[in-house]
Amino acid sequence: MDERRAPDDLVLSPVCRAFLMKLGCTPDKKKRQRILAACVKLRQPWVEELLWEALADPNEGVRDMIVKDLCLREPLHAELAARRLRLPPWYARSSALVIIGRRRIRNVLPGIESAAADANVEVRRAAAEALGEIGGEGAVRLLVRLKKDASPYVRAAAEEGIAKTSGLRFT
Repeated sequence: MDERRAPDDLVLSPVCRAFLMKLGCTPDKKKRQRILAACVKLRQPWVEELLWEALADPNEGVRDMIVKDLCLREPLHAELAARRLRLPPWYARSSALVIIGRRRIRNVLPGIESAAADANVEVRRAAAEALGEIGGEGAVRLLVRLKKDASPYVRAAAEEGIAKTSGLRFT
């Protein structure tokens, strides 16, 4: 399976599916970014769904634009964030975790717990950073687990998250 494509059993609105197909057939990253920028201006229900799915774009600049918009978008639907955490590619999960952390979406904690066990180091690091932003007892519990991760980057992010949420400092 192509890692950038959503599984066929994923239920997407017809308009969202059409735009994803258009984006998938557009090799020029600037053109994809312009298409998404035009969609962002519309306040239709399918736009948020499209943006969450478009986090799978291979271009970091396109993803950064989407992250900025989703961090400001009101209302934001947590179920779309949770769904994005279950889908490939890894960089889409990582970007979704950035949004979840900045927006402090607490009800996605089970999805973040799964991301904390992801095979990809960047996803685990992003999970630790998101947990540090969200805070709370459940987040600290997961951060303590991530403090024992094999990757020094994940451990450092977990330490920062624990310090942010609990005031504990590591030396």
